[in-house]
Parts: sequence; structure tokens; C-alpha cells
Amino acid sequence: MGQAIHHSENRGTRIEYAGHSFLHIKHLESLNIEDVKNHSAVIIETRDLDYVRMIVSRIRGNIAPDIYLKPIFLQSRNSINDLVLENLVDGRISNLDKVASLVELVEENLNRVQDLTFANSISFEAQMITKMITLMYTKDQKSLLPIPYIYSSINFAYPLLSVNFSETDEHAVLNILDIAESEGLFRSEYYDRIYLCNQCSSSHLSYREVCPKCSSSNTKSDDIIHHFPCGYVGPMQDFKNEIDDKLDCPKCNKRLRHIGVDYDKPSVIHECKNCSHTFQDFFVNAKCLSCGSDRSVEQLKSKIIKSYFLTKKGESAAIKGFVTTTKDIDEIFGTIKFDTFKTMLKYEIERLKQTEGSSNICAIYIRNSSLVYSKLGSTLQKGLLKDLISVIRSNIRSSDVISFVSSSTIILSMNEIPNKISNKIMGNMVRLLEELIASTFKKLDVQFEYKVVALDHHKPYEEHITELTIDFI
Repeated sequence: MGQAIHHSENRGTRIEYAGHSFLHIKHLESLNIEDVKNHSAVIIETRDLDYVRMIVSRIRGNIAPDIYLKPIFLQSRNSINDLVLENLVDGRISNLDKVASLVELVEENLNRVQDLTFANSISFEAQMITKMITLMYTKDQKSLLPIPYIYSSINFAYPLLSVNFSETDEHAVLNILDIAESEGLFRSEYYDRIYLCNQCSSSHLSYREVCPKCSSSNTKSDDIIHHFPCGYVGPMQDFKNEIDDKLDCPKCNKRLRHIGVDYDKPSVIHECKNCSHTFQDFFVNAKCLSCGSDRSVEQLKSKIIKSYFLTKKGESAAIKGFVTTTKDIDEIFGTIKFDTFKTMLKYEIERLKQTEGSSNICAIYIRNSSLVYSKLGSTLQKGLLKDLISVIRSNIRSSDVISFVSSSTIILSMNEIPNKISNKIMGNMVRLLEELIASTFKKLDVQFEYKVVALDHHKPYEEHITELTIDFI
């Protein structure tokens, strides 16, 4: 390997080694985030962890793949005692003479980035999921584990996702992970349960025993004493005398000597020093340290913290480009949810057992969807899908239904129509869709395919859907 060569720059230092350029950021040095694009990797000098966290967050929290996917290495002679930071970076070197040891890691990262197809996601949630799974893929990371973290408003961090959110918005991480799991991109395991403020969703809460009347925590407690010989029951204060620390019964004046023999303490009584209310059972309130709201613990929002593991579908989505969540495409007017479509298909197959009729399911597939979506913004993407559904709906009967299998595959029913006629309708429909694209989206080449499968009442509905979509997934 050749010797490292240093070139001074206005911000950061360029280190060239073995055909790669490393951006070296010194302690407290300013960073033009666009400079990151021009280098193979980033090395950050580690003296102050707050400064390092800020620089790493700016890189990993950026929306441009050629910035947030860059390998980041820390320059430090000592280990970094911060699990969140360690999850965000790719390694550590003790000094710049060790740059050679980073070359293999950088080249592995570059090779993995070249596997990826980038498409503009329709929604913010899909964009965040895309960032997370592409980072996991380039780092060859299969799991996303919660890390207890004092700097997190929910007390846990999922570094590759949490880095995109401010502390006040970090609760959104849990919703996005739920969506990713529901899409089949992750499987999960239970880890813990947390409680969030019902006002601001922070988990920074102070739990206090309070007066059930005025909710003040300014209370005092006293034991209740039951004197066996005379049966008197009262607070310990009633039994104390002014001469010594012995206890005398205020009813019969006998000295209390042995607990369990002369008397017992069956319970405790509390008095509020704010409103003078006496009571036996406290209420428990949670005061939010973020927004100041003070509510009973019953009003807190319960959330489950999980460990997440990338599935094969998740890895495939990282490579092909994740464009939409089910929620995005379920909201398109004129369609039904895919689960509802499957239920209706099941009933149609049962009906055919009685009637011996002829029904079909059909699919329209956008073969180059990743390329198409990468050229469109989120508004145009939704506009495109809405236009496609509008054309399809106008060319089938109102009794037939349409659904999305994914953002690239549309599925529809054609009941009580011969298979040959269904194929003809689908061919004409694809030609209309191509004309729509040509007139609405100039210079946008959208490649459609279609397929028709005749329903066979001897086969389960799952087999029909697999036969219809196997070439498109």
C-alpha cells in the first residue's frame, strides 16, 4: 500500500490511501456536510464525545444516501463508552498510521452500496424505513436492538433510526418500527415495556405518592396501633407521652411493652400537609419532566420495546428500494386492503364450487418501478398510482375489486368472465395505461406487464395469489 498523503482543506483534512479518500475531521473543526460526498469514508478525532455525537448525527441523520451511508471511523486510543455511538460508526483506529486497516472495511461498504437501488419513498415513514434498512444492509447488520439511553426521551435508542429524530419527536421511532414489522421487513422479540406521558410522549417521568384529594406529595405517615387489652385503635401519635419515648394507651393508660403481645400495627395512616386530608391509600401520579404535566399513572401510554431482526423480505427491500408502506397505498381511493381482497377471493372460490362459473384474478406489474419512483417526488408518485387506479376502475365493473400487493403490483378481480375475455381486457387496459403515462408524465418510460389466472375451486386461494404474483416479486 502507498503512503498516506495529507492535503489541507478549509474544513477537514483529506487523507488519500490505496485509491481511497478519507475526510479527517479534527476536534471542534467545522464540517460542510456536502464535503462528505467527495470522500470514501470519514475519520473523526475523538476528544469530546458531545462534539463527536453532533458530527456523527449530522452525517447519519442526513437524507442523502451518499452522505448517510458513508463509513465513519473514530480516531481514539481508548474505547468509546457509548453503545449508541458505537452502533452509528463503523470502527475505531488509535492513530492515523492505522488507516491501512480501514481499506477492507471501506471497500466492503462500497460494494454493498452498489447493490442498492434508491427510489423516492412516498411517505415520511417509508423514507425512514428505507434509511434504516439500507444502513443495516451496508453495515451487514441483521438486528436492531434497543439500547437503554439516558439521552433518549423514551429511555431507549435504536441508533440507526433514532438518529433521524430530535429528542421531543423520538417516540415516533416506535410507530415506524411497528409499521416496518407489519410490512414483514422485521420480526421481533419482546424486550421491555415503557410508559409515556399522555401529553408529549416523553418517558422522563417522576413517580410520586400523592394525596387522593388534592394530589399533593407533601404528606406525613403514621402507624396505626391496635391495643389488645382495651381494643383502642388509633395513630401512634395518640400513644406517645411527653416524658419519655414509651407508648401509653390514651384510653386505659396502660403501658405498651411488647408488640405482638400488648399491641400490633395493622396499617398506616397518611395525612396531607397541604389540605389536612387523612387517608390510608396513596394515589400514584407521574409528573413529566419534559412538559410538566402531572397525571395518574393510569393515564400514561403503555408501549412495548422490542428487539428487531431483519427478514429476507427486509433485506430484499433494502436492495430493491422501499417505496411505500401498506398504509400509503391503502389510502388510495378505489382500492381495498389486500387482506380484504384475499377474504373476498376465498368466498368467490367457495361460490364457484356451487355454480361452476368462470372467474379470474389479474395483476398489473410495473417492471421498472424503482427507476420510475426514483424520478418522481412523493406527490407525483401518489398522483401516478391514483391515475393508474382511475383508469383500471373505469375499465372494469363496479362489482370487481382492486388492491395493491405492493407499490409495483396491482391485483384485481374479474368474476363471471371467461379467461380469454379477461386477458383481452387486461391487454387493452395496459395500452391505456401506457397512453396515460405518455400524455401525463413526459419522458417517463413505465414498463407494464400483466397476468391473468383463472380461479380453480379445487385450489386454495393462497395458491392462486402465488401463481399470479410469483413472477412479479
